[in-house]
Amino acid sequence: MNPLRILAKRALMGLVTAWAVLTTIFALFTLTEDWVLSGQIGVARFAGENDPDALAEIRAEYFAARGLDRPLTEVYVDWLGNMVTLDWGSSMSTGEPVFPLVMEAAARTAAYVVPAIGLAVVCGVSIGMFAALYPESRVGSGGVATAYLLFALPGFWLGGMLFSLTLDGRLDRSPLLFDHLLPIGLTFTALLGGYVSYSRAHSREYATAEFVSLVRAKGASGYRVAAHVVRNAAIPFFSMLFTEAIGLLVLAAFVTEVLFGIEGFGLLLLRAVADRDLPVLLGGTIVVIAVGVIGTIVQDLAYGYLDPRVEMG
Repeated sequence: MNPLRILAKRALMGLVTAWAVLTTIFALFTLTEDWVLSGQIGVARFAGENDPDALAEIRAEYFAARGLDRPLTEVYVDWLGNMVTLDWGSSMSTGEPVFPLVMEAAARTAAYVVPAIGLAVVCGVSIGMFAALYPESRVGSGGVATAYLLFALPGFWLGGMLFSLTLDGRLDRSPLLFDHLLPIGLTFTALLGGYVSYSRAHSREYATAEFVSLVRAKGASGYRVAAHVVRNAAIPFFSMLFTEAIGLLVLAAFVTEVLFGIEGFGLLLLRAVADRDLPVLLGGTIVVIAVGVIGTIVQDLAYGYLDPRVEMG
């Protein structure tokens, strides 16, 4: 299939997915009980305000401030159009423009997620392939065992305990350590075990293949042999890599940022849900969908490059 057709097809699927997801989120937030409004009503009643007219005025002011005092169909069409044109309006809780707010938070998350993925891929593929090509090697077995040990360690708990030392003054909160090195390290260890396991399993399928034996018989170096193996094992591994990366976005964006107080994408979305800040939540959803669509396009194009025999259609 022509790469342009792949791009068009995936873009169309992305638009349909975006519409379905945004519509579902809009319905969930506008057709269900508003816990923020319920909290304001509860505070007013606790203060002794039980006049129905006064409570109705609180509701009216709340909906007016959030632009929900119009028919829902009108609000839906306006907000959906704003999502498409990237005019995401302002945050309902802070009043800041949503688009730069979401982009800055996504950039802060990418600052530790991308390096962690890169390190995990390089180390995981190297360890897994070495263990597959040299199964009797103690170095390979030790590398696999170390990767599994790092995965099994309660990294987030250890990181949380280290961070707690900053709260009572026993340790200075270094931005380099808690905003970059620790998040990268925790994300790296969470991914490494899976990458080692997958790369070793898929490399084993080709480590004893006839073409690999032929390459070795011709006196090729270990690097050359590994290059032949990784080229054939790359497609299933690449599929796993993309899936793990999407799953990592949820893990890193929510757990890591809440743990270390990083003002990133996950913490932004959590606050948007708590505050029912619909513009921020919809804008964040657009970013997640865009990452998924772009990743799928790259994955499809990479299949044809890694193995020209693959029919991308």
